[in-house]
Amino acid sequence: MEIIPVDDHITAIDHDLLNRPGVGVSYVVRGDDIALVETGTPLTAPATLAGLEQLGIAREAVGHILCTHIHVDHAGGAGLLAAALPRATVYIHSMTAPHLVDPSRLIASSRRAIGEKAWPLHGDMQPVPEERIRPAEHLRLDLGRDVVLEAILTPGHSPDHLSYRDRRSGGLFIGDAAGLDMPRYKLFFPCTPPPTYDLEAQRNTIAMLQEQDISRLYVTHYGPHDDVAEKLRMARERLEELVQIVYAALDAGDEDIPAINARWLPEARQDYPGALIAESWGEMSVAGLMRYEKKRRERAAA
Repeated sequence: MEIIPVDDHITAIDHDLLNRPGVGVSYVVRGDDIALVETGTPLTAPATLAGLEQLGIAREAVGHILCTHIHVDHAGGAGLLAAALPRATVYIHSMTAPHLVDPSRLIASSRRAIGEKAWPLHGDMQPVPEERIRPAEHLRLDLGRDVVLEAILTPGHSPDHLSYRDRRSGGLFIGDAAGLDMPRYKLFFPCTPPPTYDLEAQRNTIAMLQEQDISRLYVTHYGPHDDVAEKLRMARERLEELVQIVYAALDAGDEDIPAINARWLPEARQDYPGALIAESWGEMSVAGLMRYEKKRRERAAA
């Protein structure tokens, strides 16, 4: 676990997602009240709580837990954190809030998408009491001291994906809306997972964000980035690279997902430090975009 200063009112807790530093963070946002943005997985919850303790934040002081979307590395720790932070309300898009109340179907779906090799590094979600969940799609959360968090719809990666604008800094907690950027592992690629990935929605989201006045990107995977225009340009470019590779494979009748991923992400080779991420999340992305395009082609042929 590592504490990373971000701004005068924002701190990141690297909670060792996938048992590795530099992969995932939860952000602590402080006004008069305190919000936690992103939960990590069930297995990262103890490190997040240890981070709060190291920051001198009492568990009773945290009033809000904001999730960008339902995937297990962003909302999977919500149940454990809600149990440990007795005053905290959990915010997520209303369309997927039921999966926090009863995560059984989500766990099964996530396990299939992530794969058996990486699944033991995520853990099983614990339920969140329904009365502690609030819809986040129209959220405007005033934490005091001019710290206001506002939700922005950013679908594509998932239909329920939200980002949260921090009005004080002008930054955006962007989740997976523009992919991942892990400098420690030299990995930058879009994440396009099954079963609900939507390419056109993600293209529209990235284009919309390019028109916004955003001073910084607070990326869940991983950390703050100031070169906003360049990051969003690269996100669009890398997405289109994946589209070309997957579409060419489908045209050739090739559905060998590991082989396609190896062509797209050579970092998946076993001697590379970020190999597990490139292999697991890369193959998940190839599978998600392939599923999206096959269904699109089926509709067009009908």
